Amino acid sequence: MKLLWIAAAAVLIAAPVAAQDVANYLGSDEIIVTGSRAIEWDPDDVPVIQLERRADNLIVAVRVVNDTRDAPGRRDEITRTLRAMARAAAGRADIDLSIEDDGTLVPLTEDMVATLTLGVDQGRSDTSVASLVVKTPIREADTLDSASERIEEFVDDIAPVGRSIADISGDWQLSVINPAQYRAPILVAVAADARATSAVFGEGYAVQVEGMSNRVTWRQSGPLDLSLFIPYDMTVTPKP
Repeated sequence: MKLLWIAAAAVLIAAPVAAQDVANYLGSDEIIVTGSRAIEWDPDDVPVIQLERRADNLIVAVRVVNDTRDAPGRRDEITRTLRAMARAAAGRADIDLSIEDDGTLVPLTEDMVATLTLGVDQGRSDTSVASLVVKTPIREADTLDSASERIEEFVDDIAPVGRSIADISGDWQLSVINPAQYRAPILVAVAADARATSAVFGEGYAVQVEGMSNRVTWRQSGPLDLSLFIPYDMTVTPKP
């Protein structure tokens, strides 16, 4: 299994980016939203019609490290720690524990732990490393603090074996499940706005909308919130 190193994500408002540029595909339909705190989005680049909604999950990487000098002992201790984490996650409805395998997230079960190939710390050849992904569903009443606290409590409650250490690694990220499902409601909203615009200008004008074949795109609009939209242009021209 490959180790997953998740890129830094914005918990503030991030720039809108094309879907293929911001997505890590998790299986077939869950996508991690990424961005940068250093980039401010330009409102002129975002269409008027957007679908505002909460993200589906809050996600973070957890790094498990063990530096026991004896190699068999090191593997035994980190393996037992990973089994304990898998058991704990399986007993909770609000926590999912996964590993990355060839670009997809695979739920980590206790039975799978023995088959894992552990990584080696770049600076210390006698230190074994495993990187996991922990996520929690975002509830309607959640804040970033309340959602992240569930993951922090899960990690803090782990009882590492021997010299194993488990720590959160990287920044908090959001995921959205099957963003394509929001295409129809976005199109309906764009069409309604086009009709309203046409009515304002009257019968002597026509409204033209282009870009409706574009994919659903998104930006992070708040700590736990997303704006989904289809990049389009609308123009009003006099009828011939």
